[in-house]
Amino acid sequence: MKIFIDTAPFIYFIEGNPKYLSRIARFFSDSYTNGSEMLTSVITYSEFGVKPCSEGKLELVGKFDRFLEKSGVEMLAVKKTHAQKAYELRARYKFLKGMDAIQLGVAIEEDCDKVLTNDLKWKKINEINCLFIDEL
Repeated sequence: MKIFIDTAPFIYFIEGNPKYLSRIARFFSDSYTNGSEMLTSVITYSEFGVKPCSEGKLELVGKFDRFLEKSGVEMLAVKKTHAQKAYELRARYKFLKGMDAIQLGVAIEEDCDKVLTNDLKWKKINEINCLFIDEL
C-alpha cells in the first residue's frame, strides 16, 4: 500500500500531541511493519517548519528530519504534473487552498492508495481515499 502523509500527522507526532500521539505512532509502526510505502512532499516540510521557526524551536525540525530519515518516509519534490492536478482540484473544489491542492495533487499523481490527514474538508474529495486521524 502507498500512503501519502499530510503535514498535521507529522506535527502531532513530533510535538507529542496528547490527543493524537498514540494513534499516529501506531499508524507509523503498523505501516512500517506492513511494508507500506509512505510518502510526503516538500510542502509538508515547508509547513512543518513554520511554528518551530517562529517560536525558536528549530530542534523540532531536526527531530522531524531524523524521523524522516529513520522511518523511510520519502519526501517528494513537486512536479509540473502535480501542479496540474492541483489546479484541476482547485477548479473542482473551491474550498481547497493552494498548498492543500498541491499535497493532494502529489498524492494522486503518485498513485497513492490513501492520504493520512486531519483536514476534515478533504472528506469531499472523490479522487483519493482520505484517512483521518480520528478514524485510526
